[in-house]
Amino acid sequence: MMSTENALTPQVGEPIVPRYVDALRLLEILFDEASRPSLRWVRDQQRNRTLPFCKIGRRVFFDPVLVKASLDAKATVRGQRKRAA
Repeated sequence: MMSTENALTPQVGEPIVPRYVDALRLLEILFDEASRPSLRWVRDQQRNRTLPFCKIGRRVFFDPVLVKASLDAKATVRGQRKRAA
């Protein structure tokens, strides 16, 4: 099991990512402009509790490192099975 402390500590040469950001900044950090999902997608994921977030008063913040780890854990690539002839 990987320690969360190691996952959150930036390695040498890695850019330092802000600890908590709003939804728009989260999209800018995690996705390039050509493949960026919409703000609605982030809010839907937040509502479904599939992205980790922190709510302070009425404001909602995201930790980009934790969100990326969550997305990576849920990403699956399924190959097609060859059918017997």
